[in-house]
Amino acid sequence: MPRSDSPANKPRRISWDAVRVVAVFSVMLGHITHQGPLAHPELDDYPFRITAQYGAAGLMVVSGFFVCQTIRRGHTRRWLWRKVARLLPPYLAAVVATYLVMRMAGAAFNGQGFGEGWWDLLFGPTSDGQAWISSWYVPVGWDLLVNVFMIQGWHNGFIWLDGSYWTLPVQLMIFAGAALLWSRARRLCTGRGVEWLAWAMIAGPLVLRFWILGVYNQSPWAFALVNGFGLHRMHAFAAGIGIWLWSRDRIGGRHLALLLVAAVCAQDLHLYPEHVALPGDPARLPSDLGFAVMLITICAAAKGPDWTFLRPIAPLITWLAGISYGVYLLHQELGYLLAKALLDAGFTGWIRLPIVIAAAVGLGWLLTEAVERPAFQRLTTGRRASATPAARGPQDDFLPGRPGPAHISVGDRS
Repeated sequence: MPRSDSPANKPRRISWDAVRVVAVFSVMLGHITHQGPLAHPELDDYPFRITAQYGAAGLMVVSGFFVCQTIRRGHTRRWLWRKVARLLPPYLAAVVATYLVMRMAGAAFNGQGFGEGWWDLLFGPTSDGQAWISSWYVPVGWDLLVNVFMIQGWHNGFIWLDGSYWTLPVQLMIFAGAALLWSRARRLCTGRGVEWLAWAMIAGPLVLRFWILGVYNQSPWAFALVNGFGLHRMHAFAAGIGIWLWSRDRIGGRHLALLLVAAVCAQDLHLYPEHVALPGDPARLPSDLGFAVMLITICAAAKGPDWTFLRPIAPLITWLAGISYGVYLLHQELGYLLAKALLDAGFTGWIRLPIVIAAAVGLGWLLTEAVERPAFQRLTTGRRASATPAARGPQDDFLPGRPGPAHISVGDRS
């Protein structure tokens, strides 16, 4: 039987679900009201614009925290397989769905057609051979392959079907790296080495990108090195490691504060590398402040009392947290396409905004129920049967779509 202090017997904490929901919805609102109009100027009539970009970074901080929290339980290979089994199936389903809708809707918006036969309809170029006659790109089969295999970050000529997809390869690399470190260099993870690792994850990419490579280095190999390996996102995971160390009383508050200040500075530089010589640029302030507030909020969730004042709406928060990975995967590009269709039908930004949000939530729920949860159960049934009770707590795994906190990421620069 599980011990009384095992994760399975600990009461559910609302705070982690709330952090996740706030972060995901901040990403969604930023994409709908800010990134969408930047990519498609005709959509620029929403009642407000959220320019702060911090939600995805905040979710990666929480992901880093829960990597430290959960990797110590059970077998490392099983831990990594559960991550892959949770993330990959809904991602692949989202890629295929987004590709098909983007292809058909983009051609319709552009007044284009396709050649004869099912191959031309699904994978071939448009009948006029043009993919960019407007801001509505019509993808081809090569774009589908690039996104399925998650290699978009390795060449600046590759097309992201959805800007939110950048988080998947980065997170999978982090999970694989954590599993390798824990299984091969456990002494590093249990001693002071993990503190040095967190600092290296912040400082190393900055030195490489802004000193060794140079901020204006636009060569394909430099792009692949930084974006392919997700080096410009490592500071967020490092902040999660630091918060976990602090919550376990392995570093003090001053050490944590210094680490988080460094993480905010790294976030600022990586988000706005073109403004590296303009430290006073006010356009950066909302993102910097938002990320700083998110870090403080995560600290409160990690070590403070549970947020019991949210109990009256706890079922709603838990439900939204459980489907947030699906919402994240389907809200951005499909949301732009829906907004365009609504605009063509005469709907103003005031009306489009709640419709697009509701559609994202509905599609996220559908993807969670139809793909994510059944695929995860099918892929992990044999492994779960032999899992130790300590590895199966309700909030021991920061994974999407499951009751409890979950990982996540999110698109463009957020």
